[in-house]
Amino acid sequence: MPSTTPPENASPDGAPAERVVAVVPIFHPDDGVIRRLQALAEQVDRVILVDDGSGASADAVLTEADALGATVLRLEHNSGIAAALNVGVRAALERGADYVLNLDQDTYLPADYVQTALGVFARANPVTRVGIVCVDAVNGAPALPTWMSPEGFGLVPEAIQTGFVIGRECLETAGLFDERLVIDCVDTEFCLRVRDHGFRIAVAKGTDIRHSIGRRADLRPFGFPLRHRPSGRIATYQYHSPFRRYYIARNNIDLILRNVGKRPHWVLSVLRREMTGMIVSMVSGPQRIAQVLAITTGTVHGLTRRRGMIPAWLKRLI
Repeated sequence: MPSTTPPENASPDGAPAERVVAVVPIFHPDDGVIRRLQALAEQVDRVILVDDGSGASADAVLTEADALGATVLRLEHNSGIAAALNVGVRAALERGADYVLNLDQDTYLPADYVQTALGVFARANPVTRVGIVCVDAVNGAPALPTWMSPEGFGLVPEAIQTGFVIGRECLETAGLFDERLVIDCVDTEFCLRVRDHGFRIAVAKGTDIRHSIGRRADLRPFGFPLRHRPSGRIATYQYHSPFRRYYIARNNIDLILRNVGKRPHWVLSVLRREMTGMIVSMVSGPQRIAQVLAITTGTVHGLTRRRGMIPAWLKRLI
């Protein structure tokens, strides 16, 4: 009688395991998603597309993705990037994935990215204990490794989550993404927790992804433009909508309170960086009043440890 025990490299249902599974959350996707999925499918064993409550606007993309062989999962309501990622990651682990690749819907990967990331895992020794491999550069801006491993690859304390290749052991040990944060700081919190469990975040040297990081706005404190000299051009800053600013303020304070005792230097660096961003948003605009309301409310909610989705009343106002 044949054995009923699944082979070593198999999913819980006995099907052959899929070595690398990509998880791509989408929300009101554009037509370019399909083109990016086709390129992604050449690097992984399976693509799982998780629609985060887009409704009918995503129907055409999801139908085409299903025809291409992607696994399509739909959330009834918009729940945030953390929840959408977790739905996909759980599905990937159930299918026996050894590694899970996270990718935003607007990210372009280089053709050899997954192979390069797997090479890092293969070279890592047990002492280094790599849990995540991340990209080396985003839109040409290179990562700056904080440490070098004995094997010679760079290690960083945190990284942007698009492009994460995460080992199964890391996910099973450290857990999934914190859905209480919804969006913003989700990758930071995950990286800090992964490191607390003894894993390291390694850079896939030489890899460069294309990823939208939002728009820049003119720097106009209280309506007065600040200009570069001698060019005379108006200075710009990274703009985030009041909706995003609520989560950025709230979640950074949440993480500061979680880490103030064990990571004081990290806390100070976050305070300096985020205070600057919040002040610029409130005095420069656009939507200065909405920015003030969002940041103030986010700060209060961060201090009182309120989590979850943005309050409906605030979402309406801003």
